[in-house]
Amino acid sequence: MKRIAALAALILAAVTFLLAQRQRPESSAGHAPMEMMSIFPTETQPGVYRQVEQSRLDVLAEQGWELVSVMPYVYRNEERNNRDMHGPKPVVTQTYPAYFFKRARTLR
Repeated sequence: MKRIAALAALILAAVTFLLAQRQRPESSAGHAPMEMMSIFPTETQPGVYRQVEQSRLDVLAEQGWELVSVMPYVYRNEERNNRDMHGPKPVVTQTYPAYFFKRARTLR
């Protein structure tokens, strides 16, 4: 008798759990479709990079692109030679960021 009651309670809990699940909409009708764009630094030579130009970022802003995130894409350590110092050379770390944009997609 106790086994039947426990089994019935388990089945009732499973049915309640399954019926409580929300149905997800097939399409995202409430959200505007978005376009995404990412701009990365360019590699001019193997291991040598060029920063993204500010004028390119300004043009994207004028076109309606919204800056979402900026994150380091390349870390480059360069040794600097100081003729007066003996021992290890000082290291300078250069960071080359990547930029990520979004804007609402225009329906044509």
